[in-house]
Amino acid sequence: MSNKPPTRQGSLIVVSGPSGAGKTSVIDALLQSDSTLTCSVSATTRPPRPNETNGVNYHFLSPSEFETRRKKGEFVEWNRYGDYCYGTLKSEIESPLAEGKDLVFEIDVKGAMALRSWSPNIISIFILPPSFAMLERRLRRRQTESDPELQQRLTIARSEIGWIKDYDYCVINPDDEIDQTVKQIRHIISAERCRINESFLAWTSQEFSRPTS
Repeated sequence: MSNKPPTRQGSLIVVSGPSGAGKTSVIDALLQSDSTLTCSVSATTRPPRPNETNGVNYHFLSPSEFETRRKKGEFVEWNRYGDYCYGTLKSEIESPLAEGKDLVFEIDVKGAMALRSWSPNIISIFILPPSFAMLERRLRRRQTESDPELQQRLTIARSEIGWIKDYDYCVINPDDEIDQTVKQIRHIISAERCRINESFLAWTSQEFSRPTS
């Protein structure tokens, strides 16, 4: 009787990019297009924006609660971004990965590097707009920051873009072409799911080296 191929462990699909690159819209569309993907919900100390729901968009924590949980070692990674803290809770990762689920993360570049240190099963994707000018237009169009805050985000964006070299893939996200952006990311995920690893090699060695009857 033939043995089944080994069950693959879940992967961490990290999506990063500067504020205004369209990460959230891309991830929302990606999750709608592929029911096998699960979104990891980050924790943050920033207040909710209109239409954001606690436990869905973020785990909204007070600064004191965030600090308490950080000291307890409950975060895989965390970072301060502007005036607020963001982090990934271990509880959001461990169980889904063990079940073979692929988790999608929207985190900054430092968080992505911390996750890579924590787990080797990472697919890292950097999202960019076609130009820096478009990035600025998108941020202004949101009207969620004051001009000093917007300038701070642009400064941070220039710094983040320098981390592209540490990512596996980069996908350009133009305006009004989100379906094409999602399609590219799905191709990346599909290819990574076929990547050969040690457990697969062990299975092929056993399964296809048997003497024929």
